[in-house]
Amino acid sequence: MGIFGKSFSQELGKNTGKWASNKIFGNTGWATPRRHVIEVEQRKKQREEALEYKQHQKEIEQERREREQRLKQLEREQVERERYEMIKANEDEVREHNNYLEVIQSVHKSYSDQMDWEELQKQEAPQYVETAEELRDEITKFTNDHIDGEIRSLKKRSKLSLARLVVGGMYAPKNRWIFKTLGNKVVLGFFGLLCMVGLIYGLAQDGFLQYFLPVISVLVFFTFLIFRYGAKDFEKNVALENKLSELENSRKPLLDDNLKYQQEAHEQYLKDQEEYRKMMDIVNGVIGKNPQAYTYALNYFNPLEDLKEYGSHISFEVSTDKISVDFYVHSEDVVPNTIKFILRKGLEIKEEQLSKSRFNEIYQDYVCSCVLKIAKEIFQLLPVVNKVQVNAKGSLLNSATGNFEEQTIVSVNINRAKLNELNLDLLDPSDSMSNFEHRMDFKKNEGFKPVKDL
Repeated sequence: MGIFGKSFSQELGKNTGKWASNKIFGNTGWATPRRHVIEVEQRKKQREEALEYKQHQKEIEQERREREQRLKQLEREQVERERYEMIKANEDEVREHNNYLEVIQSVHKSYSDQMDWEELQKQEAPQYVETAEELRDEITKFTNDHIDGEIRSLKKRSKLSLARLVVGGMYAPKNRWIFKTLGNKVVLGFFGLLCMVGLIYGLAQDGFLQYFLPVISVLVFFTFLIFRYGAKDFEKNVALENKLSELENSRKPLLDDNLKYQQEAHEQYLKDQEEYRKMMDIVNGVIGKNPQAYTYALNYFNPLEDLKEYGSHISFEVSTDKISVDFYVHSEDVVPNTIKFILRKGLEIKEEQLSKSRFNEIYQDYVCSCVLKIAKEIFQLLPVVNKVQVNAKGSLLNSATGNFEEQTIVSVNINRAKLNELNLDLLDPSDSMSNFEHRMDFKKNEGFKPVKDL
């Protein structure tokens, strides 16, 4: 390439660079300094963005640590709650178990109040309650008077308005669509607009129309307002008519309900009368020292019902001054053979087998406590009885047959005077048997042996 070609190429390259520089940095002689400023600003912006990113990362890290701490705190609180609930449940279970053991050894501490038969004898018979047929006329009159009173009260509360006085003659179900249409807000706006146009148009006229159109517009608008208020009254009137109709239609159902109620009251009277008759038979029999009445009283008032909760069965033999009771004890259903303890600060329940001697002691106290309970309840119910014999029977092995059979384990004669001397809240049930004539063969390590009834 010649000298001209090289010079031309160099000039072309230089001019091209200037053109590109001018396009990017502006057509100025200060392109290079401007480029430097822009680069500095870009680096500054990048540093600021980096600092912001770093600060944002610190905030994110701080929030993450706080979340982790809150989560750990919630986990600790949840574990603590579960621990507390477990401890409470374990304590409740052990407490209930120990309470049950205490209760079955102290059933004699709870007993009924003494029955006052003379006071019962003074009770009057239930007053006669008429049948529905006997009171039909009175009940019918009462029902109709009630309905008529409701109707009068309803009409009295429904006051006439001016709109009803003006258009009341149109209040009929067939005209409901008229009031429904005129009561619509859209229709009100349309009519109001028309009347306003008529009023303005009339005022702009001369002569007769100047007065006629405004008067007609005002009259039409007020007529529409009256019908609008009449629409509200119309709905109230329809509701009133419906309510009055409902009241009229309710006469017969209400009468039937009142007659049914009266008949039920009469039937309840018959039941009460029968209960009163039975009660008086028992009362007079007990006061007259009739042994059969004693049995009726024991079955009727059932003072030993709560002993059945412990799986026991009771039967009676009654004489004039003494009642003999066979009490069938079910030890396997009543006395638990384990005891429970709290371990690990309440987190664990340990259940151990009761020793044979401890089980036998609890069983003996339970049997003797029930014996005292039976005698006390009978004395409280029947003041005319002074002696109670209780034969407690349990399932024991018959060595002659090799089978378990119901045999007497405690037989006690209890007299009222002696029992009244005892402090039932403090005595030991098993030791208290020594106060009465009794038979009981018991050893802690062997339990009960069969004895003969007194």
